[in-house]
Amino acid sequence: MKINRNKNIILTNEDKSNGFKSLKTAGMTIHHYPMIKTSKQTNFKTINFNDYDAFIFTSRNGVRYFFDMDFAKNKKRINAICIGSKTEKYLKKYNVKIVYTSKRAYSKVLCKDLKTSRIIDSKRVLLVQGSLAKNNLGECLKKFCLLTKFVPYKTELIKNFDKSLKSLLDNFPTYSVFTSQSSFEAFSKLYDPSKTNIISIGNTTSDHIRNSGYVPLITSKMQTYEGIAGSIIEYFENNN
Repeated sequence: MKINRNKNIILTNEDKSNGFKSLKTAGMTIHHYPMIKTSKQTNFKTINFNDYDAFIFTSRNGVRYFFDMDFAKNKKRINAICIGSKTEKYLKKYNVKIVYTSKRAYSKVLCKDLKTSRIIDSKRVLLVQGSLAKNNLGECLKKFCLLTKFVPYKTELIKNFDKSLKSLLDNFPTYSVFTSQSSFEAFSKLYDPSKTNIISIGNTTSDHIRNSGYVPLITSKMQTYEGIAGSIIEYFENNN
């Protein structure tokens, strides 16, 4: 791959996505070094769909792995609640009934909205999250609904050191994009975050990065890949 001496963007999300294609169009060089990997959970207890009034999804991975479970493949008549437009769009592929979508992809916003709307007050709710998801949302929801957490997939940090990534960090100006706290955690265990300009998907990830002793150069205004790309392009337009 040709190295751009000024605008090398390192993507640390698991899968390659068209959400970042505008960066290529803008003349930036994209390097993909995933820092996490997900896989289907094999150790789980089958659920009875009739036991729940609503199902909360916080990510596309949660949706994908949940409906890939044998017991869930033909169970699509559920009341779904989700975080953000991207998760909602992905849920629609499964033809479920979406009763609420938070406008912003933050757990605290979703919990506040659900508490205000009272649509799940005292209801039986299944929260679908990955193995490394923080407990903040669940602890908040427990205050006003009967909550059960279900983990359909596990997230693992990448532990293999990559010499080509270290060389890139050591020899060129880079901008590294972190779309989750886990991706930054994996990166910081293998490489020196001070050798790259840090870009974060949102305030929660940025707070985690600051608590780790580093300062994000950019925090995306929108919690989507397209939003991150837009924030990066805007940054370069304003700092040429």
